[in-house]
Amino acid sequence: MKKKSKNSAKKNTKPKPRSAEVKQKATTDKNPVAKSIAKPAVTRTPPKKVSEKGKEKGGSIGQYIQKAGQFLRESKIELKKVKWPTRKELLATTGVVIVLTLFCALYLGLVDFGLIKLIKHIVG
Repeated sequence: MKKKSKNSAKKNTKPKPRSAEVKQKATTDKNPVAKSIAKPAVTRTPPKKVSEKGKEKGGSIGQYIQKAGQFLRESKIELKKVKWPTRKELLATTGVVIVLTLFCALYLGLVDFGLIKLIKHIVG
């Protein structure tokens, strides 16, 4: 008599669908509006395993240099996409920043001066 192995028993059975897939099929088949609303089942990928070498050393110097070079190349590409202001725009916005900074400094100076006078008057 031959014994059936566990693997041969598994080959004959069909894989069962997940409950989320079954629910999705049920809702989309019955309701045509649900077809546009229903979301597909999400499949998760297992997390990547970190090698023992990576844990001990933290990576080689060559990898850091390579990543730094890649970062600088990508930064250069992004800087080319920037819309730089004209000289007129630059001077106008710089003037606004300077005037608002002076205004805030004057206001805070007056409040500070007033509070000092008030405290001296109270303390005596």
